[in-house]
Amino acid sequence: MTASKSLAKDTRLILVIVMLSLVAYGLWQSVLPWRAEYYYRKGFVENTYRKYNESISSLDRAMKYAPWETYYLITQVRNYEELSRQNQNPDEQRKWLLKAKNTYDYMLRINPTNPWYWSGLASIELGLFNMSPTPQERKAHFEAAGKAYSEAARIDRLNPLFQMSLAYYDHRSGKLDDAYKLYESCIRLDKDFVEALYNMAEIDIIRGKLDSAVEKFEQIVSADRANYDPSTKTYSPWVKGGDFNGYRTRLAEIYLSQHKFKSAIDTFKWALELHPEDSRIWRGLGVAYHQDGQSELAAYAYKQATMFNPDMQDVNKYQAYLYYNMGLLNSAIENLRQYSQMNPGDEKARSDLERMIMMSRYKAR
Repeated sequence: MTASKSLAKDTRLILVIVMLSLVAYGLWQSVLPWRAEYYYRKGFVENTYRKYNESISSLDRAMKYAPWETYYLITQVRNYEELSRQNQNPDEQRKWLLKAKNTYDYMLRINPTNPWYWSGLASIELGLFNMSPTPQERKAHFEAAGKAYSEAARIDRLNPLFQMSLAYYDHRSGKLDDAYKLYESCIRLDKDFVEALYNMAEIDIIRGKLDSAVEKFEQIVSADRANYDPSTKTYSPWVKGGDFNGYRTRLAEIYLSQHKFKSAIDTFKWALELHPEDSRIWRGLGVAYHQDGQSELAAYAYKQATMFNPDMQDVNKYQAYLYYNMGLLNSAIENLRQYSQMNPGDEKARSDLERMIMMSRYKAR
């Protein structure tokens, strides 16, 4: 009987200990998210103040308390990327990018349907591609980037950014047909997606389809005009500040090649609104005026081109023939002589210069 009572007492004691342990464990588990959030916020602030190593330490502690919270690791990846950018040692740069890659791999094991994580992984893989010392490693990282971009685009087919990333990857890989179709998907999702339109125009130009390229550039024109605020004379960020990648100049040059001089002139002038000191645009405008028979305006545009870039030798040649047609023989000789001195292999220019000099001597008699 005494032994039975003793056993019952021991059993109650064990139960009390178990219950206290469970309560203590529950209390500890309830504290973990608070601790995790504290260290996450601390790491986030440290990242904001560019204290990247301190931020890494804080976020490591946050993950120990809440290893399932992948959004903590977005800031951690930024820390690794920034330290890679800051470092001048290629091995150290690669080390930090590998940490970023491993972090994304971990995040995707927990949440494999997040397209942003796949897209971020692809970006890291391309960074490793650029830094890899062997062709085999470069190939592996480049292919891994493509797979990651494909996953992001597959998971979220309605986000043009993911379609654009995969399209550009295919474009870079030489898969022009695949890239073009993806760019078209981007445009269906967002008609003002200027990067997609520009890249489609580039492919059209490569294929000799200038009319199709013009169509794409003119769609960017519409996007620019729709996203322009005349009160502030600024463009919305969505069209990248207007004139994405200098497309206006390229469009004007195509118009010029198609002998659409009025369109070329208007487009070159529009390009100059954003790039008033661009000698290439001034030269193109001068050629357009020249071909359109507007000699005085052509002469002014050519002078502007050489003022902003005195080494633009072909402008001297254009000026020479313009002045010759205007009857300004001495100015024509002066410009053609400058051009010929820098381009002695241009036999036609040298021959024309000799002929102009003979005409000048004949007139001087």
